[in-house]
Amino acid sequence: MSFSNTKINTSGLNKKGSFQQAKKSKERQAYFLIAPQIIGFFVFSLYPIIWVFRYAFYDYDGITEKFIGLENFIRIFTRDLDYWWSVVNTIIIAYGKLIVEIPLALIVSLLLSSKLTKCRKVFSVGFYLPNVTGVAVNCMIFTFLFSTFNGAVNNLLTKVQLISEPINWFAGKWSAMTVIIIHSLWSGFAANVLLFMAGIQNISDDVMEAASIDGANSVQTFFKITLPMLAPVIRTILMLAMVNGMKIMNPVLLLTNGGPAGSTDVVMLRIYKQFFDLSLVPQYGYASTMGAVTTCIIGILTIIYLKISKKADSVY
Repeated sequence: MSFSNTKINTSGLNKKGSFQQAKKSKERQAYFLIAPQIIGFFVFSLYPIIWVFRYAFYDYDGITEKFIGLENFIRIFTRDLDYWWSVVNTIIIAYGKLIVEIPLALIVSLLLSSKLTKCRKVFSVGFYLPNVTGVAVNCMIFTFLFSTFNGAVNNLLTKVQLISEPINWFAGKWSAMTVIIIHSLWSGFAANVLLFMAGIQNISDDVMEAASIDGANSVQTFFKITLPMLAPVIRTILMLAMVNGMKIMNPVLLLTNGGPAGSTDVVMLRIYKQFFDLSLVPQYGYASTMGAVTTCIIGILTIIYLKISKKADSVY
């Protein structure tokens, strides 16, 4: 009897040991799978952030470095008005496009999610094409579209008699900013449509049927059910759009390069020029200061927005 019990206990210990080995093996596999992301974060994200914040206190041209304390910060807050104008331009572009982009993306997503809409996959792919083609190709297309002579936009406006002579879209600040905003709308519109569609598809059909039985029409259903239940999705979309809008650079670089005379400079483009513009003396230290201040500005705006929109997560 005791021998039998011994065998049973030994068997139980073997099973427990094999279970622990399998658990450790799975843990090793998990660490192995996430290792590239962790290493990439430390090498390509954390280290550059530490580097930027360190050299924000230095006068550094890539060869020699000199610790100057808060001098770069004093310069940016007291003498560099061009930086703050670039921040204003960035805010105008980021928030100006949101006024049109978010409502338009919501309307299109509602139409594509409707059962009456046919070939919705074709339309979805068509809307997403600008994200696939790349920013350089998109900007080249917009350069031709808004060309002063033989540009499609000027030709169309002339034919419908809205203008009497061609507009040089890239010669003035506000006309160039208009082109940048239109490009940003066109290129970022599709991603928001897909996010809205995902949110709409997560709304239960039972809720919609109950509203229909209660006699709610389509307008009432939208404002009383669809829109409140999309509140968490809208909150996320707005936050991503705000942050991405504040980081805009490539379209401005390729369409205007900050012209005319730096009037369309955005904050990321100005930092980029301080780092990499070959026509300027490198000022890596001051560029790092601008990067640090810009990071703080984006962080403060994001925190304020999240505080204001906190109730959206508890709507349903």
